[in-house]
Amino acid sequence: MAGSTLHSHNGEIVTVAAVEPFVADVRREWDWIRPGIEEILRNSKALTYRAEDVYAACVNQQAVLWVTSEGFVVSTTETDTFTGKKTMFLWLAWAKEKGNSLVSKYQSFFERVAREAGYSYLETRSPFLGLMPHLESHGWSIDTVVYTREL
Repeated sequence: MAGSTLHSHNGEIVTVAAVEPFVADVRREWDWIRPGIEEILRNSKALTYRAEDVYAACVNQQAVLWVTSEGFVVSTTETDTFTGKKTMFLWLAWAKEKGNSLVSKYQSFFERVAREAGYSYLETRSPFLGLMPHLESHGWSIDTVVYTREL
């Protein structure tokens, strides 16, 4: 299970549940995050990448894996070509138990981290319209709706 490694006063190494998300090594966490990524992919047929692509992005430092005892988030950086402003894109988010409002629980953490790193925006995407009222109630707004027609 993901956690922070601490050394106790008697030299024991102990793992404790993180209070805030922390950056983790995808190689160490892969066994428990892979099924979460695969669940996300099963539930959204429009996604074209594989779980291994997420792994590769993290290993190659194109994405960051954040973990807590409750789940994980994978983020990337997007830069606006015209303004140069950076967006912290919350690419994937998965919770062990659904319905615990982890968006609201960790939103201020990700806002703080993004500000400190020089980002101008937080962004996430979802094909699930049911998420919209929840995100809007926490200060998020719709920027773009994408329509697709298969040829």
